[in-house]
Amino acid sequence: MREDHLELSRLQAVKAIFDEAGVPCVLVLEAKEKDSTFDAEVVLKESGARLCLDYHPALAPIQFNTVAGRLLAALPKGTQGGLVVRRLSLTLLDACKARGLCCFGLDGNAYVRMPGVYVERYRPAAEAQRVPSAGTCFTAKASRLVRAFFARYPHDSMQAELAKSTGLSRGYVSILVGRLVNDGYVSNNMDLVYLVEPDRLLDAWAAHYRFDRHARSYWALTMNTYEQGLEKLAGALQAQGVTYAHTGWSGAYLRAPYTSTDTLMAYVNKVPESLAGVYRTEKQGNVILIVPQDEGVFQFANPSDYGAVVSDAQLYIDLSRMPGRAREQADALRHERLNFGGKLNGR
Repeated sequence: MREDHLELSRLQAVKAIFDEAGVPCVLVLEAKEKDSTFDAEVVLKESGARLCLDYHPALAPIQFNTVAGRLLAALPKGTQGGLVVRRLSLTLLDACKARGLCCFGLDGNAYVRMPGVYVERYRPAAEAQRVPSAGTCFTAKASRLVRAFFARYPHDSMQAELAKSTGLSRGYVSILVGRLVNDGYVSNNMDLVYLVEPDRLLDAWAAHYRFDRHARSYWALTMNTYEQGLEKLAGALQAQGVTYAHTGWSGAYLRAPYTSTDTLMAYVNKVPESLAGVYRTEKQGNVILIVPQDEGVFQFANPSDYGAVVSDAQLYIDLSRMPGRAREQADALRHERLNFGGKLNGR
């Protein structure tokens, strides 16, 4: 719920953006009037342009469309709207841009597009390139919950629902949620939990993730086309009753193809003794089967004509830890499938 008016620190965060841009402005506390619609207003001295502001300290992703719609509907003709939040994530910044709203974070990030002023500032929190996962929410088993938050985004969840969908105990989910809340990735409101910093959480997961800890076996098959290879591998695994989910290059081809490859990759719940038309090799081969540290990699998978594909978040972190052009493919996947700002706008 919106508070009665913007406190001085919040006004200072807004005014600092205009001061740094060299744009003189006047801040008006309209909310002190009983019939005021907005928390505050910014008037640019030179152009006279007006910016009406609402403060939402804990804006949940699922609330964005409602909040943005109300603000835009209430704007007087010829004015612009803006949101002030405690922490401005890249996702929220992109969502505001798409709706034509300005936005300000008490963390110093901002987006402003008005006559005579354009500011776009996003300074992400620094994450280590690779850091230990022990004691974090990014261990093999704990990351089931992280995966669930991405699968549910931008919707909220009850902790009991998260426990059921991940196979984790309610007590463990409660502990992990507490850690994620303390780190600012997740908010918890009356036991409704929701992901508020998806980009930062995905970056942190990738920084902690160790793709090399999964057990691999190498195989080979002949194929005239990549699709034929996918079909042969899927058929052989299904015939042996192996649970599988495409990842890496195979998953990327099925979800957001960007670079070409002749390597097939899939998680499997066990290494089969034999596969029809697919042959075991000592080293290297155009098929890599991976037995994961934890079966959570199979959760929240996407369907395809060739069987399950791991969740988009899982696919992204797998690609981000692979050599060569896999990083480019990871970025392409993130742009197409993990566009968190677009999801806030219902796209």
